[in-house]
Amino acid sequence: MAPIIGQRGVVALCKRSLYLTRADYPWLAAVDEGELKPDEFTTLQTALSQQTSANAAAANEALLRTFCDLLTHLIGASLTDRLLRSVWAGSSSDQVTQDI
Repeated sequence: MAPIIGQRGVVALCKRSLYLTRADYPWLAAVDEGELKPDEFTTLQTALSQQTSANAAAANEALLRTFCDLLTHLIGASLTDRLLRSVWAGSSSDQVTQDI
C-alpha cells in the first residue's frame, strides 16, 4: 500500500482509524499513536491481547473496517478492494463491498 499512498500516508490512515475506533473501544487509547510505524504494531497487539477474545476480535474488525473506509474515500473502492483482498477472507469481502 505504501507505494500508492506512501509510508506516511499508511501511518496517517492507521492513526485516524485508531482515533475513530476509540469511540466504541476506549481501551484503544492505550495504543501510543506517536510510536505507530508501518509494519510495527506492538502496542496495538499488546492492547488487543489484554482484552477478551470476543472484544479483541470486534475491535480489530472495527479498526480494519474503519481503515478500509478511509482508504476507499482516498483512492476509490476498486483499488481498495484489490489492495485489501487478502485481508478480507471469504464472505467478509463481499460484505465490505456492499457496505461501501
